[in-house]
This record gives sequence, structure tokens and C-alpha cells, in this order.
Amino acid sequence: MDYRATVIKAATRLFHEQGFSRTTTEEIAAAAGVTKRTLYRHMKSKEAILLAIHEGFLSHLLAPVDLKGSAIEQLAALVRNYVETVVEDRDAIRVFFEERKHLSSSNLARVIELRDRHEAVFRSTLSRAIKEEHARNVDFRLITEGILGAIASLYEWYRKDGELSVSQMNDLIWELFFNGIVAASRPSQAINGEVARGSSTAKKTAALIDSSMELVWEESPVLDNILNVAARLFYERGYDGTTTREIAEAAGLTKAALYYYIPSKEDVLFQLSLKLTILGIKALQQILKETTDPLETLKRIVEWQCLTISKNLGALRALSYERRFLDKANYEKIKLLREEYARLFQVAVRKACLEGGGGAHTDVIAIIIMGMLNFMNEWYSPRGRLSAQQISTGFFDVIRNGLVPSSATRNKVSAEVTK
Repeated sequence: MDYRATVIKAATRLFHEQGFSRTTTEEIAAAAGVTKRTLYRHMKSKEAILLAIHEGFLSHLLAPVDLKGSAIEQLAALVRNYVETVVEDRDAIRVFFEERKHLSSSNLARVIELRDRHEAVFRSTLSRAIKEEHARNVDFRLITEGILGAIASLYEWYRKDGELSVSQMNDLIWELFFNGIVAASRPSQAINGEVARGSSTAKKTAALIDSSMELVWEESPVLDNILNVAARLFYERGYDGTTTREIAEAAGLTKAALYYYIPSKEDVLFQLSLKLTILGIKALQQILKETTDPLETLKRIVEWQCLTISKNLGALRALSYERRFLDKANYEKIKLLREEYARLFQVAVRKACLEGGGGAHTDVIAIIIMGMLNFMNEWYSPRGRLSAQQISTGFFDVIRNGLVPSSATRNKVSAEVTK
């Protein structure tokens, strides 16, 4: 019996389900079917197990991939390997992104080194493919982040028993970005697309937003400040690593004063998630209402999302990574609101795709694009080389051409994905 591998597998599942800080070594040993003594004989600590999970996931990404042929064929092989790794190791990739904050500085440096090595190979291959294909002048460093983010986000929503197989999902992602990179630029044309469709989710969401007595941050600067402070602390330390006392002190309040505005830390997380999600829904509703040109609509939505992410890194990370700690009722409310945001985004993508005569799986493509944008919170820095506006422009350029490829590009894509 490979005790080390058994312990790592059990820990990965538990960290995925309940988080690193809420999992004990006793639980890991029990799930692995070993004694604590045996566990510690093979793994020195709980953090050592966490590091092993990170190294194992990255070793799959860095595993030898057949990089024969042209640069574009090599790029396709790297994309396929990443898609398959994310899909097969969903538990591990959640731990990789959501529990990394629990690593010591030295172990984190090790993980970052391995991650950067993978990204460097991908970035270099993409750069060579762009030159080889005589493609448009795109920012290959930015597009690398976009492609890797779109693929990484699969762990949050893709299921192998769903609408698309792993192979089909890989082809869909490849086609979107290959089109976006090599397509020639075209002027935008307004069309009469379908209007935003209603749904039972939209009606339930409207009722929740309109009737909720919980939207009190809109009328309370003190509560709004509490949420902003909590977002920063959750970003830096995680939900479990932040106490209500720390939130109160950072907000300039006593604990008693904090509880006057909000009854528990879980409610802080809920209000924070509620605020960001409702702001997003209202923004997309307004853009869809105001803008008639489908591509201009999508451009404005991409711009809004990039700018909002850049200003709400902590809140977005809490919404993405910490919402599993909400109680069931609050979790379901946030889930419903997120589904409505996704529906509105899908409406915008569906209408934009009509510009090119339609297209299959446009709703899935919309979720892929959302993942690309949302993963900005993993790498964006206000001190980075690109502003949020520049990122928005670069991303939309590729999205637009990816959704509306020329016939020549379509033929070339078909040839690549069938090789």
C-alpha cells in the first residue's frame, strides 16, 4: 500500500469539501484508513500534505507533453493537457487556488516557482505560434493569462457528465482563442438581435432583490465600510483566518458596535457576496437596456467586469472561494443571484454571436469567457504593467474575433482541432 499517496488523496478530498483550516489530521488519517502515527511517518505535518497536493497538481501540468510539430500544434497540445488535468483533478485544483494562502513563505515560493515554469512554457509557445501564423499583434502575455484562467475556471462548473465531453470542451476553448488570436480585425456592425429572454431564475432574482430587507449597506456608510474592510482581510488571510475582532478593529469599531450592524462573521461574508453579486446584475441589466449594438454591449460588459474586479479583489475572492462557508439558506440565495448574472452574460454573448451567423454552445462559451475574466483576481495587480482598462481592451479584442471568426479562420481552426 502506498501510504503517502493514500493520505494525499484523502486530504485532497477533505480540503476540497471543508477547507484546509477546518480539516484535522485525525480526519485525514481516518479517511485514509491509517493511524495518525502512520500518517506522520509519511507526512511531517498538515502543511506538508498541502504542499504535496500543490506539487502533484503542478507536476501534471509540467509532465512531458508531445511538443512535436509546429508551434500552433504544440500550443494545442499544452491546452489539451491543461484542460484534461483540470477536469481530472478538480479537487486538487480547488485546493491549489483556494488553500494556497495556508502555505509558509518558503513553501509558497516553491509552488510559485513551479507555476511560473509552466506559464513560461505556455507563454513562449504562444509567442512562437503567433509569429508562425503571422497573426495579429496581440499581447501574448495577457492572452496567456486569459487562456489559462478560462481553463482553470472549469473546476468551478464543468461536469464530465454534462452537455460536452472533455474532448468537446477542449475543442471549444481552443477554437475560441485560436479564432481570437489569428482572425483579422473587422469593423463592428449593429444587428437586430433577440431581446434578453426572461426566465424563472430572473423572476426569482428580481423578487429577491426587490423584497430583501438585507440590502442595508446601501443606506449605511458604517456597514459599507465594515464590508470593505472584511473584503481586504478575507483577501489577505482567508475567511477562517479572520476574526470578528480583527474586522471590528480594522473598521474602527468595538466588537459590540460591530454586532450592532452585523450579527456574525458569516453574515459579513453573506452581505459581502450579496453586495457584489447584486451590483453585477444591476450593471448588466443597465448595459443590456442602454446598448443596442451586440458587440458594443459585450464590450461594455467586459470593460465593467474588468474594472470591477480590479477594484474589488478581496470581495471577488470571498465570493469565489469562501462562499462555501455560508449556511445553506444564504448559499442558495447567492447561487441564485450568480445564476442570474451568468444568464445575463449569456444573453450578451448569444446576441454577439449572431453577428457571425450564430454558433453552437454559445451559453457554454459565455461561461468560459466569464472564467477568463474572473481569474483576473489571481494575477491582477494595481501596480502591474497593464491597467484594468488595457486588460479589458486586450481581452475584448480576442473575445470579439473569437466569437465572430472569418470563414478562412473557421476552416483553419477545423483543420487544427482534427489533427
